[in-house]
Amino acid sequence: MQNVPKAKDLLRERVKSIWQILLLASLLLAGLRPAQGQAQSLPFGVGESARYGAYYNWHFIWINAGEVVFSCDTLSHRGRPAWNFRAIGKTYKAYDVFYSVRDTFESVVSYPEFKPVWFRRAVNHGQGHSSHEYDFDVKSAKIFSKIHREDEKPFTDQLHYKPEVLDLLSTAYRFRSYDFDRMTEGRKVNFSMLVDNKIEDLYFRYRGTEEVKTRNGRKFQCHRISVWLLEGDFFPAGEYMQIWFTADKNRLPIMVETKIKIGSVKAVFLDALQLKYPLEAETGLKN
Repeated sequence: MQNVPKAKDLLRERVKSIWQILLLASLLLAGLRPAQGQAQSLPFGVGESARYGAYYNWHFIWINAGEVVFSCDTLSHRGRPAWNFRAIGKTYKAYDVFYSVRDTFESVVSYPEFKPVWFRRAVNHGQGHSSHEYDFDVKSAKIFSKIHREDEKPFTDQLHYKPEVLDLLSTAYRFRSYDFDRMTEGRKVNFSMLVDNKIEDLYFRYRGTEEVKTRNGRKFQCHRISVWLLEGDFFPAGEYMQIWFTADKNRLPIMVETKIKIGSVKAVFLDALQLKYPLEAETGLKN
């Protein structure tokens, strides 16, 4: 019986690691602004939503711990139209006994300029709660942050705003406007993004096209990139995150895989509603 608590603690830490990396992966689907001269049209529209499963994978073992849902809408912010993006991540009830997750990300972005206006992340992990809120003042080139980390005293801060920087969630949408068809295999692209009250400089490499099969048997022709990550608790610094985007006008993320010390964690596409374009990248469909 002495091994039971240890096994439970181990599973709790594994579920915790899945979600920390999964949410980072899901929100690191981007971080880039389209290169100068590329089309600025956005491959998503009002009402689009996409759902992803959260998995831990080790050899033949798969653990489906929960899901993340992304949605896109518009609203009026201070009398002006704006994009409103939301991402909600949660563990399934079967895993709540080990480590429950209820995370909400929300972003407001100006329309049509696509400049950051406001971002909030509310985190509920187990018994811990934290929040990050950022107000972007593009004219004065300042970012005003309000941070409340678990077991720490809340504080405010002020950062310098750089024109190419967006918050995590809005960069995830902005990235889909990148024209991968014009990239050559091996190309390295630098980018910056706001993460945990810091502006980080990262990069990705374009790895070409390949077919991807999801857990529910669907197949997609995709563009693949590898993203360089900062060193964390579960992985070393390096190009350990792989992301696959549909090779069509949607450029919809189909799968994100990140290697960790034991196995890997994955965010896998499940379904989507109200896509702007037909999902032409899906292969093997019966007529």
